Amino acid sequence: MIITEVLEKNAKLYPHEVSLVEINPAVRPDPTITWREYSLIETAPGEKYRREMTWKEFDIKANRFANLLLTRGIKKGDKV
Repeated sequence: MIITEVLEKNAKLYPHEVSLVEINPAVRPDPTITWREYSLIETAPGEKYRREMTWKEFDIKANRFANLLLTRGIKKGDKV
């Protein structure tokens, strides 16, 4: 099973279950473009140092990012 199938399946089976947790996101390199700029990772309300994403959000945002890559000319099989 490829990763896109896993995301889609889990998004349907467990849409509101947490799939990703990031602890203390303030301790990270300072890149010029961050995930936040693409709205891919969002801070959990009231928890400054913890971020969570459900399976449904993960699937939606992964598709959004894939479409962003396509608009930038990246094709299936290209290394990113």
